[in-house]
Amino acid sequence: MEPYMGAFPIPPSDVHELPPQVKAYQQGSALADNTRAAYWGDLRRFMDWGGEVPSSAKMIASYLVAHADSHKFATLARWKVSIGKAHTAQGLSDPTKTELVHAVLKGIKQKHGQDQRQVAPLTKDKIIAMCIQMGDRLKDKRDKALIMVGFAAGLRRSDLIALEARDLQKRENGIEIHLSKGRVGLPHAFGEVCPVRALDDWLQTAEIEEGPVFQGINRHGKRSGKPLTGHGVALIVKERVQAIGLDPANFSGFSLRSGLIASASAAGISLQSATTLSGTGVL
Repeated sequence: MEPYMGAFPIPPSDVHELPPQVKAYQQGSALADNTRAAYWGDLRRFMDWGGEVPSSAKMIASYLVAHADSHKFATLARWKVSIGKAHTAQGLSDPTKTELVHAVLKGIKQKHGQDQRQVAPLTKDKIIAMCIQMGDRLKDKRDKALIMVGFAAGLRRSDLIALEARDLQKRENGIEIHLSKGRVGLPHAFGEVCPVRALDDWLQTAEIEEGPVFQGINRHGKRSGKPLTGHGVALIVKERVQAIGLDPANFSGFSLRSGLIASASAAGISLQSATTLSGTGVL
């Protein structure tokens, strides 16, 4: 059965049978676009792993345990909610509400919840060190652009994976990036590295004129046409920090944004000034 998750509404076959007043309230309860996208991403991950809808409590518990060592408890808890909504949206019983899933998630929290710590920021010096040692492979160009754009524009993982070519607007002093929550600027830099040059280099080399900006690259060195996942962004960051001798366990995708915040503070400029085309920037 194909899961219906457009806005986690009542299944389409039942909507037409509802009174107008009920339809109005039901449609008004639709999730925000970014929330719906997050749920969709969670469900895709579950299905790619081998999950299905409808699912059993045993399968969901196994899925959570399989990722207990590699993902934060908060992420696993969100996955549980997403899978549950995929069931209830179709009028199916929710297997995530069973005692088995509850007990497994509680056990994961007791074992791993206290081990999770704040990630370290990737400050300006680290960003430059990571980027200047990258090569000229397609993967190198993508990783350099991803890291520099994520840092210089202060983007979150969700922003990076949702970014499309149509969201980029070239300006005289940089690139204007249109996000779901507003706009940020990616200003030119005139030192050893420049996020605008890095992004242009990646887009031109990969011949990306539409669709996702940051895409996966297959084993043949070709871009996949599909956007990176949040997990993929984290893996790229960890790989690149390890290449300059840092412990990858201390860093994640959020290290890019937190690194900009720390670097801007150290330079005595505001985050807003660092991420507008009329500002000074950090690099």
